[in-house]
Amino acid sequence: MKVSHTVVILLIGVAIGIGGTVLGPRLGGQYVPQSLRGKPPTIVEGQVVRKQREGDRLLLTVATPGGSILVTFRKKVTEIELLVAEGDTLTLALRRYEPFVENPEIERVRKPKPSGPEADQPGPASASGGGAGEKGGR
Repeated sequence: MKVSHTVVILLIGVAIGIGGTVLGPRLGGQYVPQSLRGKPPTIVEGQVVRKQREGDRLLLTVATPGGSILVTFRKKVTEIELLVAEGDTLTLALRRYEPFVENPEIERVRKPKPSGPEADQPGPASASGGGAGEKGGR
């Protein structure tokens, strides 16, 4: 009886060890600090050339200095669609540089600077209509 209990406990331990090794990084990797994860991600920056929504996924074509990348998002599709537009500059953290990437981590989104006569006009915050300085003491 004691030998069978020992074998069962050993097999359960092996199963937990293998399962933790295979599934652990996928399920809990985002909660582990970057310094403990191992190899740092490759940071890739590029401009969004095309954006397309297909059902439950969002496809972005990003032009980088190393070539184009097709980025597919299946998580937080609605939020990313609202955040990212064609012409924006994306900074992505990738495991390695690949032409096809799924659900990468977005580090930064930069919108293009406006140009033309609208960019020269002051915004509503800088166009103050006076204040206490207009009414002088009589």
